[in-house]
Amino acid sequence: MVVSMEVFSGDPPCPGCVAVLAQADTYAGRYPADELEVATYVGKEALGKYEQYHLSCVPAVVVNGVIKIEGIAPDNGTLDNALREGGLWIR
Repeated sequence: MVVSMEVFSGDPPCPGCVAVLAQADTYAGRYPADELEVATYVGKEALGKYEQYHLSCVPAVVVNGVIKIEGIAPDNGTLDNALREGGLWIR
């Protein structure tokens, strides 16, 4: 099963958004595409997806269609837990 992680950021990104986008890049490099699919949405290009999830602020992380993080930049442990809940085996 592929776990989907969608990351939302403002444009220009706030410091929290910059941190979450960097984390997304790290995770995308750590896991193969058949385990973790990472999509980033920044600014106005993200508006449709942003509204689909009824998000109220950024940064935000959605795992397998479920909002896991919103309005804060999580530490790696928090993001690991969100992905683990989504079914990813954390390395």
